[in-house]
Amino acid sequence: MEQVGGFQSGFHAKKVKREAARWPQFLICRHDCQEIIQLVSHVSGEVEFELCKIEAERMARVLLEAVNESDSCLTS
Repeated sequence: MEQVGGFQSGFHAKKVKREAARWPQFLICRHDCQEIIQLVSHVSGEVEFELCKIEAERMARVLLEAVNESDSCLTS
């Protein structure tokens, strides 16, 4: 397991082997990736979301595009 960061929203991400998937039947990956990213709740310690690195990169791009489109959010 490799912890790869956290979010102010109460989650941290960790990279694990595919075999360690908590919810393999719902895993967002159709690429046979050997490692996946898990988002883990700081409150419960439970895995809330799992996806492969390819899908994580796609999600990151979508989020960055959304951030760059919006100028109505104030940053502190």
